Amino acid sequence: MEVRDKVVVVTGGASGIGRSLAHRFKAEGAKAIVVADLDEGGAERVASAVGGLAVRTDVSVAAEVERLVARAVDAHG
Repeated sequence: MEVRDKVVVVTGGASGIGRSLAHRFKAEGAKAIVVADLDEGGAERVASAVGGLAVRTDVSVAAEVERLVARAVDAHG
């Protein structure tokens, strides 16, 4: 998957596979990384480490997913 110069949204990004993906996307040259997770503090830590944006999100709630996308678009076009 080519992520160079792309905006990447990582759900479940506060820990485990999501955290690892966020770091990998950073290493692969992603333009921006949005870290979404129920664990707001964890998402903020990962986002800080990769120079990204943290958004507390419950992906089982459609309105929160819409807010996540809106925040990503507002921040990165």
